[in-house]
Amino acid sequence: MYYEGQTSPPMPAPDLRQSLIDELTSVMPERHLHQMRHWPGGRMSLVHLNVLFVLSGEGPLPMNRLAELLDVSQASATGIVDRMEQRGLVARKRDAEDRRVIHVVLTPQGEGLIATVASERRDKLVRLLDALSDDDAAALLQGMRAMRQAREALFHNLPSTPPDSSEAPR
Repeated sequence: MYYEGQTSPPMPAPDLRQSLIDELTSVMPERHLHQMRHWPGGRMSLVHLNVLFVLSGEGPLPMNRLAELLDVSQASATGIVDRMEQRGLVARKRDAEDRRVIHVVLTPQGEGLIATVASERRDKLVRLLDALSDDDAAALLQGMRAMRQAREALFHNLPSTPPDSSEAPR
């Protein structure tokens, strides 16, 4: 806790900070990749998963904007969407006002996959939290709330999406 008038909270001791970093980065990527190979509908690449989450968060997007958010060329985005469309995860829809514009949208199957991922994640978190004592759970909640507040304080002025790539750097 820091007091009004302080410009920032006190920093944790270096060894405490390192222990926190170690805990926060102890995720095993190979385990997540293994799970992605066994999802409903077959293997899922990180790129495909990213497309699903981008569309889930942003809604239907024109191909050029999707490519921009994925940081790939429009040709690459088209190939990615082709493969995802073949699997029934996304669809292309023409814009009602400008028929030249094609929007990429989630299909019910794509939305279902996101819902399944979210449900499985929630179920795993419930099992993890059930293994904690009430004291440990309360301490974790306090720490998580502090992390959220620190994140909001540090990143509240950042744009939620990357700036338009056509803008000149400042």
